[in-house]
Parts: sequence; structure tokens; C-alpha cells
Amino acid sequence: MSHSSLTLAAQVADLLGEPVESVRMLPGGTHAETALVAASGRLLVARRFPEGDDAVQREVRVLERVRPLGVLVPELVAHRVDAAGSVIVTTLVDGGPPAPGLDPEMIAREMAAVLARVHALDGVGLPAAPKPLPPGDSAIARRARIEQPDLGPAGRVMVHNDFWCGNALWRGDRLTGVVDWSDARWGPRGVDVAWCRQDLVLLGAPDAADVFLRAYEDETGILIADIHAWDLRVGAYAEPVVETWAPNYDGIGRVDVTADVLRRRLDEWNLALL
Repeated sequence: MSHSSLTLAAQVADLLGEPVESVRMLPGGTHAETALVAASGRLLVARRFPEGDDAVQREVRVLERVRPLGVLVPELVAHRVDAAGSVIVTTLVDGGPPAPGLDPEMIAREMAAVLARVHALDGVGLPAAPKPLPPGDSAIARRARIEQPDLGPAGRVMVHNDFWCGNALWRGDRLTGVVDWSDARWGPRGVDVAWCRQDLVLLGAPDAADVFLRAYEDETGILIADIHAWDLRVGAYAEPVVETWAPNYDGIGRVDVTADVLRRRLDEWNLALL
């Protein structure tokens, strides 16, 4: 095992109070180190966050709230927060990254159906969303500040707050799980709806973004009347940093979604929104 694997194995063994039989580091997001761990004949997922990162404390609070989603979400096994970096161990949820050839419209429909279930959960008491608009003088940021979505308390739900296809698990064309709950919030539906739409655009499927919106509205019976304002808002978030997301797409097998591709697709989408 690599040094990172050995270190994580030792931390997980100490946390569980039992030997760890194997550790396999997993690809994916850049926020945390993630590994598949075998212990006592069962497979678990361990994630280690840098010192000072409070993601574990936040995720622990959320996991109990999402239990009504059943097998779609992980269950907490153990966690620890200390100076060496926080570690959380959960059950393994079935599935893996979406196949590179998976039809984006199928991704859109599956994501919409599951997001409707997430938004049916109680998010009261979680930190509020959305975060403030980023500063800047780009055209999309200026327009987003003018065309504000409804940010009032009415209609707030639990929002995942990073709802993109890489935080979903897949078995063929079926969505089997949703992970990375550390940033869940209590906020307007548009936070997740627009974020997922933008992800579909960055995958190269702007038509699927509209399929997703229609499917979500059909599932919930709720019209997202201010979707254009939300699209502007998430476009403004992405505008200064979108190239830095390339490793996340590479981590789910989308090596075609390079930094240059991300910039071009976002610029085209944002221009169409203006």
C-alpha cells in the first residue's frame, strides 16, 4: 500500500477498534482522500479531510436526516475529528461513477427523480443557503446581482448543495446513490436545480438541462419560476473558477471534460443567459 493508504488504514483501524484487511484509494473529488476499506469481512468507505476542515462534523449531522432515502445514502459507522485530520467511515453505497457513454438525458431524468426525494426532507436547522454572490465585474456577475431569485424563507427545503453527477452513484443507467452530504443546507430548491443544470451543460448536454428541469417539475408538481435567476447565480459562481473543476471530471472518468472544454462550455452557456 502507498504511504497515504497505510496512514488511512491505521487511522481507520484505530477508529473501528479492529484490524483493517485492505485499503484501496478511490478516484473522485479533490476535497478529501477517499478509500474503500475491508474490515471484518465488510466493505466500508473512509474519507479523510485536511486539518481544520469541519466537513466531517457537518456530514455527521446530515446523515441522520437523510435516512428516509434508504439505500440511496450511506450510513454512519464511525468518525473522529483531531489534529491529524478528520476521518469519517460509512457504509458502502452500491454503484460507481456514471459511465462516460451514459445518455445525458437519462442522467437528467434520474437526477431529477432523486432530487425531488431529497427536497422532500426536512432541512430546518441546517445552515442557510445560498452563499453570497462572488464579487466581480464579469457580465454574468453583474446580471446575477440585478436578477435576484426568491431568497425568502417560504418554500425552503433540504438542499444537497453540490448536486452533480459525480456525487451520484450509478449502476448502468440507474442512479443508485447520492454521497458527499457535508455541505447540505436549508435553502431554496433553485440552489440544487440550477447547479445540476449547469453540470449537464458542462458535460456538453444543454438540452439535457431542460429535460432535467421539466422532469423535476413533473416529479414535484412545483414550477421553478425563477430558474433563470438561479442559472445566472450559479453561472456567476462558476465563472472565475470553472477550470479548476477539471480534476473532478477526470476523477469520474470524463477525461474529455478538460479545463479548456469547461471554460468554453460555461462561456457559451453564460452568454446565452445574458
